Amino acid sequence: MEEQNQVEGTSDEIRDPKAVLEALDKAKAEAKKFRLEKEALEVQVNESISKISQFQSKLMMEHVNKHLASLGIAHGDRLNKYIKMDALSLTEDFEVAGLDEQIAILKTDFPELFDPKFIVAGKADSGVTASLEVPKSASDLQAQMVLKK
Repeated sequence: MEEQNQVEGTSDEIRDPKAVLEALDKAKAEAKKFRLEKEALEVQVNESISKISQFQSKLMMEHVNKHLASLGIAHGDRLNKYIKMDALSLTEDFEVAGLDEQIAILKTDFPELFDPKFIVAGKADSGVTASLEVPKSASDLQAQMVLKK
């Protein structure tokens, strides 16, 4: 009765246990090798992603500085701390998306950097060469009387 239920060529008993153990060890070794290769590839992928993000941030900073320079801001790199870089992204044609909104915010916060009237007004009295009268202290007055200057 048992022989009728068995599929031809299969049985529950192991005929060569040594060969089965060798095959198991071989499978374990291959699995370990593939796992180590996978981990090495994951490390390479993570390093590549890190390098790509560094290059992307440098490229984005260059584009931001170039755009600020095109607006007439001489030291645009000083404004970088006010620009939210996480709100910006590079498009497929390497343009910075979201930069115009950030610059609009900067124009409201720092109008003197973008409006030429404010820039000129700050230097309007630079031609005046008269010095300011600084009040003299009591010690200075006494020293002047003693030295008769």
